[in-house]
Amino acid sequence: MKRILLILTLFTISFSFKTLAQSVWTIGPMLHYNFGGEKRHFSFAIEVAYWNIKNVPYSIDGGVEFSKKRFRLYSEVQTGVGVAGISLGPVFEFNKVEREAHLGFQATGWVNYFVGLDYRYRRIDKTNFHCVGTYAKLPFATKDMGSSNGNGGSDFDWD
Repeated sequence: MKRILLILTLFTISFSFKTLAQSVWTIGPMLHYNFGGEKRHFSFAIEVAYWNIKNVPYSIDGGVEFSKKRFRLYSEVQTGVGVAGISLGPVFEFNKVEREAHLGFQATGWVNYFVGLDYRYRRIDKTNFHCVGTYAKLPFATKDMGSSNGNGGSDFDWD
């Protein structure tokens, strides 16, 4: 019952934001199960994204990802329509055990808005990683969400 209430609350909150023809910031955790490299492992990330959905929806995001032996910084450009999207960008990985740093790239496909699933392909130092995961994002308004002319939502004519 608690899970259903949590899901309904998140679903309701997602509709409380004016997401059409606006700019939105999101922040939240990601959890991935990574296949590839020396063995399978979990990783945890915090990701922040800026979405501009005024005409063609586009976004830029950045994240910090932690696993037992690695630390990663990444950024992606992304686009999506409604409940699905794709992203692509560079990733910097620091291997804590071998004390080596490598650059690579990753591509991600995701489904749903603020709580969803994703698949990420990552190539670092000639090694392919396949990552499946889940995420939760909390959206928050930017300055222009109050109104289309940026005056904080007040339509009163003072003249």
